[in-house]
Amino acid sequence: MEKYSIYKKIVITATVVIAFMSGIKAQDPHFSQYFSSPMTINPSLIGKDVEDWRLTSTLRRQWWGGTVAPYNTYTASIEKRIAMSSTGDNQLGIGMMAFSDESNNGLLKDTYLSLGAAYNMTLDGTGQHHLGAGLTANYAGRLVDPSKFEFQSQFGSMGFQRSVPSNDPVTIQSNHYLEVNAGLNYSYDSKKWGFNLGAAVFHASRPKGGVYLNSTYTIDARYSIQGGLYFNLANKNQILLSEISEMQGQNSIHSVGMVYKISVKDKTLRSLNVGLWERFGDATYPYIGLESERWIAGLTYDVVTSGVKTTSNSVQSMELSFAWQFFSAKHQPKPVKRIIQY
Repeated sequence: MEKYSIYKKIVITATVVIAFMSGIKAQDPHFSQYFSSPMTINPSLIGKDVEDWRLTSTLRRQWWGGTVAPYNTYTASIEKRIAMSSTGDNQLGIGMMAFSDESNNGLLKDTYLSLGAAYNMTLDGTGQHHLGAGLTANYAGRLVDPSKFEFQSQFGSMGFQRSVPSNDPVTIQSNHYLEVNAGLNYSYDSKKWGFNLGAAVFHASRPKGGVYLNSTYTIDARYSIQGGLYFNLANKNQILLSEISEMQGQNSIHSVGMVYKISVKDKTLRSLNVGLWERFGDATYPYIGLESERWIAGLTYDVVTSGVKTTSNSVQSMELSFAWQFFSAKHQPKPVKRIIQY
């Protein structure tokens, strides 16, 4: 029994170390619909384009529908806009976000709680040119659940029985740290066209991560660059181009896409948004969104183009997003120009 106990500890230690070392080289979790989760790509977007309050939520299930345990990523945020000038062109945005990412049926789970603020100001008298800067502070936690490991002692004549306790449970300490993120953005809007450009750095304070047996490592900073361009057409339709590049350590992700907004003359819907994105070296994914005067719901499905599809029999990934702008009782509701910024 003692030999088995030692063997199991070695297996758990090796598995956890490999999982964490893989996390060092890998990038932070990301969304196909990155534009629906502004706080995860640039702190300076907090409160931008918000009339009073905005609630956003995104759910991603990666590698589901087969024998591979899916990766689940969730985020939800709420933002508040505070006008800082009589015209409302200068504004302070404050926001709060919860983020969770889990793999291998919850064996490894990362959780982030964020608080942030951004200030966006007009650079001219017409309110067409805007510059914004923002900061967020994150409380992050990483947890490994030993109960998710499977051992020989839990197999019997009826197969694997998770209800049967392992003979020698091993305690694995969770890891927590604080970090700071920062970002800038510039945007131009006119009646016919407009664009936006932003840059941000995450893990700017280079926090220390931890693994089993009290070893530590420095988390690589993640750099994010985003850009968008739109054209308003005579038929009230709209063409939008969007791009994001993220670099972390030795890894990088580059995504480019286009959305065509089809104006809908309906009391409930404002437009039907259809698009297509390419995440180079990884996946192509179509996008469809339904947009009303106050809310927008989006759906994407990743068509994997990388070599990972040959190593797994389940590489399906789907993502749902929802954003809603609403007004408090003391604010008079008014038209929302843009619910989210592609």
